[in-house]
Amino acid sequence: MCKHADQTEEFIHHLLENVYPCLELKLQNSIHCVYLKEYEEEQTSYLVELMHHLQNEFTSLVTCEQKLVFPSVMKVFNAKAAKEVQIPNLFDLMQLTRSKEHKIMTHVHNLVSVLETNTFKNGAIKQHDLAHSFITNFVNEKYRWNKMIEDRLNSCSCFRSNLYKGLGLDPKSARQEKHI
Repeated sequence: MCKHADQTEEFIHHLLENVYPCLELKLQNSIHCVYLKEYEEEQTSYLVELMHHLQNEFTSLVTCEQKLVFPSVMKVFNAKAAKEVQIPNLFDLMQLTRSKEHKIMTHVHNLVSVLETNTFKNGAIKQHDLAHSFITNFVNEKYRWNKMIEDRLNSCSCFRSNLYKGLGLDPKSARQEKHI
């Protein structure tokens, strides 16, 4: 296994053990915040609904990555003879996760819009913190993950080779087509 595999495994661990649990905790604290009871139910019901949608989409992303994406990425690194091992199509999986990330950020932007109204502008501290955490931490960490995978495709010969062989393509011709 190459050094990139170790670094990738460490980053996966970082996401699963640090980033995602922190965001999930902030979601839980924001949804179940006792201070939301200080507002009229009519005002908070839509806010809580938005946070539930965000939580559902976030949980979906985490589950997808845990069960499909992360094991698939590591499978590409660990493939000894890629023709003999079924290599999943990482391109499709990465597109799926980017779609989920986009949905998450749509929910976050909707949440921010509600939080910027006069009702919540100077309150709802946990909810503002939640939105800020997704806008900064989530976006930054997902950028780092996606960039790392892109870099592996461009600069890690074992990753690139195993991925293309697993897809039934010649790694050298796939690389040449990319430069054209």
